[in-house]
Amino acid sequence: MATGNTQLGNQYNGSVPATGAGVLPGETPQSEAVTVDDPAAPVRKIDATAVRNLGARFKSLFDRYASERLPAEEKFLKNLRQYLGVYDPDIDTRLPLNRSRAYPRLTRVKCIAMLSRLMNLMFPGNEDNWELNASPSPEMSPEMVAQAVQERIAQLQASGEQVQLTQELVDEAVGELAVKMADKLTKLIKDQLVELGGDQTFDWIALNRKVVDSGIKYGLGVLEGPYVRKVQTSGWVLQAQETQNPDGSISPGGFQPVQRDVYKPQYDFLSVWDFYPDMTARSLPGEGYFVRKILGRSALRRLADRPDFFDRMVREVLVQMPNGNYKARSWETQLKTIGLSVHADSQTSQASGREKYEVIIWKGPVSARALQEAGVDVPEKAMADEVEAELWMVDNWVIKAEVNAWSKLGIKMRQVHTFVFDEDDTSPIGQGLPAIVRDSQLSICAATRMTLDNASVTCGPNLEVNTALLLPTQDYTSVEAYKMWYRDDDGPSAQFPAVRPVQVEGHLGELQSLVKMFLDFAELETFIGPGTGGDMQRMPSEPMRTAAGASMLRGDAALPFKDIVRNFDTFTQSVIWSMVQFNKKFNPDEAPEGDYDVIPRGATSLIAKEVRGMQIDMLSQTMTPEERDHVNERKFVEAKFAARDLQGMLVSEAEADRRKSQRAQQAQEAKEQQDRVVDAQIRDTLAGAYKNISQGQKNKSAADATSVKAALDMIAAGEEPDETEGTSSGAGGSNTRGGKTG
Repeated sequence: MATGNTQLGNQYNGSVPATGAGVLPGETPQSEAVTVDDPAAPVRKIDATAVRNLGARFKSLFDRYASERLPAEEKFLKNLRQYLGVYDPDIDTRLPLNRSRAYPRLTRVKCIAMLSRLMNLMFPGNEDNWELNASPSPEMSPEMVAQAVQERIAQLQASGEQVQLTQELVDEAVGELAVKMADKLTKLIKDQLVELGGDQTFDWIALNRKVVDSGIKYGLGVLEGPYVRKVQTSGWVLQAQETQNPDGSISPGGFQPVQRDVYKPQYDFLSVWDFYPDMTARSLPGEGYFVRKILGRSALRRLADRPDFFDRMVREVLVQMPNGNYKARSWETQLKTIGLSVHADSQTSQASGREKYEVIIWKGPVSARALQEAGVDVPEKAMADEVEAELWMVDNWVIKAEVNAWSKLGIKMRQVHTFVFDEDDTSPIGQGLPAIVRDSQLSICAATRMTLDNASVTCGPNLEVNTALLLPTQDYTSVEAYKMWYRDDDGPSAQFPAVRPVQVEGHLGELQSLVKMFLDFAELETFIGPGTGGDMQRMPSEPMRTAAGASMLRGDAALPFKDIVRNFDTFTQSVIWSMVQFNKKFNPDEAPEGDYDVIPRGATSLIAKEVRGMQIDMLSQTMTPEERDHVNERKFVEAKFAARDLQGMLVSEAEADRRKSQRAQQAQEAKEQQDRVVDAQIRDTLAGAYKNISQGQKNKSAADATSVKAALDMIAAGEEPDETEGTSSGAGGSNTRGGKTG
C-alpha cells in the first residue's frame, strides 16, 4: 500500500476517500479499491491509444478554459497592482521620469477595513455563524423512533401522568429525538472545525479569512474539500470484570485505556490562480473545473508508487521530458515583475521551469466508456452515461484516471466551495473591491501627482536671470542660502535687477479639494467610512456617550454589508452541509441518519448585541406562564448570555440539571416544613377552640346549677318561681311577686 493512503477495511468495501501524510494538498480523496500489491486484485487492462486520446481531449479542454480565463487574469493582475500600490504598465510607461510617481494606497486601506469588518460580522465573539436544525424525517430508522417513543412514555409515567399511545405523542417523541440528533452533530462539527485545515493553525476562522481575503481582492475565494484524515484518539472504557488478553495476560476490571481510529474532514484553500472553472457557466463550479499544480521531478516520481496512478505513464513522462514541461504563464511572469519591480528576462523564466512539471487535474464528468478503456472500473449501468471522475495529466499523458471516490460511496458531494464578493452578470467570478474603487483610486493618484509636481515647482524659488549683467565667472545654475550675486554692468540696464523672482501658480488648494472629493467618492462606492471603518473621531458624538449607543450605531452602519454577508452565508452553508454528509458516512454513531438543515447566521449578527440583549430582557418580562411552556429554557438562557459575550459563565447542562434538581428538592423540603408548621398552628387553634367550647359548657353547667338552687330556695321560702321571667329574675322579682300576694 502506498504511503499516505488511508483505508477503513472491509466496512466500505475498500472504497475510501483518504488523504494523509505525503498526499498533495488539494487532492481529491483517493480510492483504494485496486492495489498493486494484492495478488487477488484484478489487473487493469488499459488501451494506450484510448488513454492518449482521452488526454488530448481534456488537454484541449483545459487550453480552452485557460483562454477564456485570460480577461479574468488581467482583472486579477490589475486588482493586485492596485492593492500593492503599483501602476499598470500602460500608465507607468506614460509617466515622465522627472515627475512624481506617488501612489496613495487607498485600495489597501479599504480592503483591510472590509476584511476586518466582515470577519467581525461573520464571527462575532463566541457566537457561531451557523446552526443545524433537524426535522423528523422518514430517514430515521424505526428502531430509533421506537426507542424515542418508549423514553417519552417512561418520562411521562415517571411524572405520574396517564399515558396513552397517540399520534401526537409519537410526533412529540420524534421531534425531541431530531433535536437531540442535531445537537449531537453540532457538537461534533464544532470540534472538527478546530483543525479543519489539518492542524490547529488552520482552523475554521483561519481558512475563512483566507477565502474572504481572496474574495475581496479578486472577487472570488475558493475552498476545496472535504478530504478524509485518519487520526488515532485515546480514551477510557469501563470494564466490569477481568478479561484475558490475546498474549495470555489478565487485565483487571475497572477503567481501561483504549485507542480508536477517528476520521475527520479536512479542507484546503485553493488560490484563484490555480483554479480554472468554466467561465461560460452561470454559477460556479459549473459542470467541472481544472486545478493546476507545479511538481518537481521527485514529487512526480513518487506518484508512480501509488496504486491509483499509472506508474508506466509516469515513468514515460519522466523519460520523454527529463527537464520538465513547465513554462511560466503570462500572469506568473507579471506576478514576478510586480514582486521584484523588475522585468523578468527569458533566461530566468526558462531556468525556473527546469525539472518542473505542470500537472493538470480535471474534476468533473467523463465518458464512462472512455474511463473503462483507461482501465477504470465503471458500473455497467453507467456505461451509456458520463460519471464524475478525476483525471491527472502532464501534457497529453494521463497519469491517473479514477471515478470520483465520493460517487463510489453513493454520496453526491460538492468538493469546491466558492465565495463571490460582488456578483456580476458578466462573469461567474464577480468582481473584487479594487475594481469597484478603481476610478476613484486612479483619480486620487493623478491629483496627488499633480499636487506634488506643482508643489515641487512653487515651493522653491523660480528666478529670472539676465546673464548679460552677471560676471562670466558667476555660477547661476544653482540657488542656495546666503548666495551672493555679482554683476558687471554700469550701462542703461543697470536700473534692472540681474535676478528677479518669477511667481508660478501652484493651485495646491484646488488639488487638495480634488483629492478630498475622490476620497468621498471612494467611501460611497465601498460604504467603508468612519462608521464602518473604525474612525471614531469622525463619528457623531452623542451616540458614543454609551456603549449601547456606540454598538447600535456601528450595527446600523453595518447594514450595507448585508448583501456581501449573505453571499458568504451561501459559502458557509455549502461547507457545513458537506461536513454533515461526511459525518453521516464516517461517523454514523454521532451523526445518525436524518434530515439536517444548515442555517447560516452571518446576516443576523448585523444587529447590535445590546439591541438583542434588550429584546431578550423585554421578552423575558412579558412572557406569560403559558408562553414559557413553549420555550426551551436552556437555549433562552444561552441567547441571553450570548448577547453579552458571557457564554463562558454557563455551566454544563448536566450541572444545570443537577442544580435544578437540588433546588427543587430544597423547595420541596421547605414546602414540607411549611406544611408542618401550618398543621401545628391548625392543631393549636383547634385545641384552643375545643378548650373554649369546654369552658363554655362548664360555665353553662355552673349557671344552670345556680338557677336550680335559687329555685329550690324560693320554694322552701313558700314562694313560687316566675316561669315567665325564669330563674334569672333573682330575689328582687320574688319580692315583687310576694308583695302582690300579701
